[in-house]
Amino acid sequence: MDKEGHQKSSKYLTTMLDHAEIHIENLRKEALKMAEDLENIYSNVENVRNSELMNQLSDVDKEDINQFANRIIDRCETVNIHVLTTRSESQQNCLEEINVMIDRIVNTLKNDPDNAKAICQSYIASCSPLENELGCKVFETAVLGCTLDDQKRIIKRLQGLLDYIVGPKDQ
Repeated sequence: MDKEGHQKSSKYLTTMLDHAEIHIENLRKEALKMAEDLENIYSNVENVRNSELMNQLSDVDKEDINQFANRIIDRCETVNIHVLTTRSESQQNCLEEINVMIDRIVNTLKNDPDNAKAICQSYIASCSPLENELGCKVFETAVLGCTLDDQKRIIKRLQGLLDYIVGPKDQ
């Protein structure tokens, strides 16, 4: 094969791989969006179950609502979306540190909801690009050591936790 034929073959194969890479990244984004949608459904069902409006219902209506919620959760559990995030050892360690710190908020919530809220807010502030935000430097350092995908999920997780701590606003 001459040099020109070799270059055309190389360019063609590289183009095919570029298209495959773009396609898999789009699939990953779609799968992550679907996983987020699934989590939102779980959250919405839990919000219904924990709604103050449930206290206004008769026992029969409460039971109907709970059975309906259970059916939705059962359907959700038939969906399994798994997108693997490749991490270095350092990124994995940072993510584990973040998970321990967030778990501490959840454990604090049981006995001291005001402190849990303050800690959660400081962690969220640590993720903020605003310089005037007062956050936790240890948390910020750990977050910055995570992958970008993990950083996005951490922020969403913290915001969801804060929303849970604060509680629904329109009941």
